[in-house]
Amino acid sequence: MAKLPVAFLLLCCSGCAAGAAASDGASALEHDDECAAGSGEECALSALQLRAHAGEGQCDNTTAPCAASSKCVSKLDGTWSQCVPTEYSEFRSECVKYSSDFRLQAIKAVNLNCPDSKCEGPEWCVRGYLCAQQADGGWSQCISCNKKTFAANCYSWKDNFKVAAQSVCPQNHKCGQSTVA
Repeated sequence: MAKLPVAFLLLCCSGCAAGAAASDGASALEHDDECAAGSGEECALSALQLRAHAGEGQCDNTTAPCAASSKCVSKLDGTWSQCVPTEYSEFRSECVKYSSDFRLQAIKAVNLNCPDSKCEGPEWCVRGYLCAQQADGGWSQCISCNKKTFAANCYSWKDNFKVAAQSVCPQNHKCGQSTVA
């Protein structure tokens, strides 16, 4: 059997305790044009999400439960479900690969922020983080207004985003030369 990407194994391995991977999913990926192009782990999630049919998914709490370190999450419309990691280090690397509508449900289900991804409003941020949005709509992300966290992160932000972040945080933390008047 071909070596499968980690994302595929997380999605398709409903029988992981028995060490069995879903062979029909493996053959689907081997014949998928996105995966054949060599995009690796990223193709697994995209290919499987795009091919989901109404009511069919990769997990449910009765017949295909998730491992203890993950949670079964479904899209609001019920067209897709999959196991989502509940450990932050694993979630942060996986969540950026989810479609936007699924990412929001995953964030809510596991109560973890998805750094390095765009937030589309306050409901996208949890645990006290706030959604900072550039005025031009170019970028937005969940940020912490904790003074130390803000200072540690702001130096990697572009000037337009620094202005947005400083306007969201009522303390008006200073970050480099960009400040809100």
